[in-house]
Amino acid sequence: MKLSIKRQILQYTSYIMPIAGIIAFASLFIKYGFYLSDNLMGYLLIVDEIIAGIFVVTILTNFFLSDNKWQYLKQSPFEFSLLFLFILSVILEEVISIDEPHYFLRRSTSHSFIKLYFVLIQAYIIINAVIYLAKAREKWLFFSLSPARILVLSYLFVILAGMFMLKLPKATYDSISWIDALFTSTSAVCITGLTTLNVSEVFTFEGQVFILVLIQLGGLGIITLTSFIALFIQRGFRLKEQIIVQEILDNENLSSLTSILKAIVLITFVTELAGAIGLYISWKNLGLPEFERIFSAVFHSISAYCNAGFSIFPQGLQTTGYNFNSTSLIVIMILIITGGLGFYTISDLLGIGEIKMIRKGGLTLQSKIILIATFFLIIFGALLVWVILIPEWKNLPPGRQIMNAFFLSITSRTAGFSTVEIGNVTIPALMVIILLMYIGGAPNSSSGGIKMTTGIILLSSFRAFVKGKNRVEIGWNTITMSTVRRAFIVFVVSIILIFFALFVLSLTEDQYFFDIVFEVISAFGTVGLSRGITPELTYLGRIMIILVMFAGRIGLFTFAVAMTEEQEVDGYHFPEINLMVG
Repeated sequence: MKLSIKRQILQYTSYIMPIAGIIAFASLFIKYGFYLSDNLMGYLLIVDEIIAGIFVVTILTNFFLSDNKWQYLKQSPFEFSLLFLFILSVILEEVISIDEPHYFLRRSTSHSFIKLYFVLIQAYIIINAVIYLAKAREKWLFFSLSPARILVLSYLFVILAGMFMLKLPKATYDSISWIDALFTSTSAVCITGLTTLNVSEVFTFEGQVFILVLIQLGGLGIITLTSFIALFIQRGFRLKEQIIVQEILDNENLSSLTSILKAIVLITFVTELAGAIGLYISWKNLGLPEFERIFSAVFHSISAYCNAGFSIFPQGLQTTGYNFNSTSLIVIMILIITGGLGFYTISDLLGIGEIKMIRKGGLTLQSKIILIATFFLIIFGALLVWVILIPEWKNLPPGRQIMNAFFLSITSRTAGFSTVEIGNVTIPALMVIILLMYIGGAPNSSSGGIKMTTGIILLSSFRAFVKGKNRVEIGWNTITMSTVRRAFIVFVVSIILIFFALFVLSLTEDQYFFDIVFEVISAFGTVGLSRGITPELTYLGRIMIILVMFAGRIGLFTFAVAMTEEQEVDGYHFPEINLMVG
């Protein structure tokens, strides 16, 4: 009888969470999306307190009804951390209500902490509710589709959601068009950085936070992040879901997915936190107010690690005081390189995640290729840019010239930050930048382009085929033909996509053709550098750039697979013939 009552209580609490999630989402949506009267805001604050109370009651109920309380406590560190914050917020509320609060507590600081706590509680309940509703079904939404199409649809969903978020009244100082909202949302989710609007002048603090969330989702990977949340909150996911994540992460070891997801999230947030601290310290003498300095450091750290290139400064990193701040430039370069190396390479270097289980000494071949190629491209790009000498650098000291050359070389492959006006860069230097943008970074990273490994495989295949070999070798390893085919698919699709985009933009845009080429390659490589024509693009031109950014972020092989139907293996062969080529 007691067991039956316990089950009923737990079942009722599970029903409450989805309802609370819907209410929490509505509260957040209204509060941070619209300008409200004081009375309505007061009612919403009461709703927040009720939601927080539901959370506390649910956690305590599950705890006291659990058979093994210590095990439940160990499996729920995040929930009990929020519970501790709830107790702390109540204490703060009581302390600041007395006539003479303690000297280390400021009323504004305490209220900000409490508001942040309510947001965390609401976000947790919303996420938990979404996962609960998804797991209540026998299969994932879109599970009948291929993993490639699931990935495409997930990005489309977040882009459209971001578009509606950026159209909310509190997101901008003045209303923006739907196409500008879609363009900005796509650029943020696809971590490109191209924008038709000035982020610092058009978007409010709430709007900038929306953009930051979209950047983090796009950089970390939507499927990766949602899978980790499901793993963290629901204590794991089912075999069907594991297979989807396995194919999207391109990993053959099903048993290691948990360690991979944990490693990816851990690497991301630790690196971004370290970068934010570094930027906060380096910008101490630039006269920023304390809160603005903290938010700017966090925003640019996430933007740099995710290789997004978004900035909330009026002229980006070209803003006076930031363009020659050596410490912050070095921090941003490290963040860009780390984000562009990819999660597997970092895991290999640190010996964490699944890599430590398969390495037999030294780094894997993929990590070696990525590290060598990254080093070569950085040195190669910086040397060429410095030798060519951008005109505005001629009067700079040699040290600053070298610093800017390395920064431009690193940022050109994927990030999109710039300390110089790209419109003033000479054509030879731009050709170097275009090459770097087209190559991009490492696979399974936040970078775009065809990826460095694809370039290495193409060059190795070219060398092997010229020599008449029937296999492709790198070092003492033979590359499988399926990998070679995949590399050639990426290369051919990239050429077709770029040519098609150039053809369309040459018809719709009244711009210098080289500027159009630069814009398309930048969008394809999800870089974000521009010769200044982005705000001047026509309606059709913006749609075309949106499609190029989307394809560049999804990955051309994934994009091609998602757009085609799977074919059965043919059991026959046609007669062979020779055709003249060349």
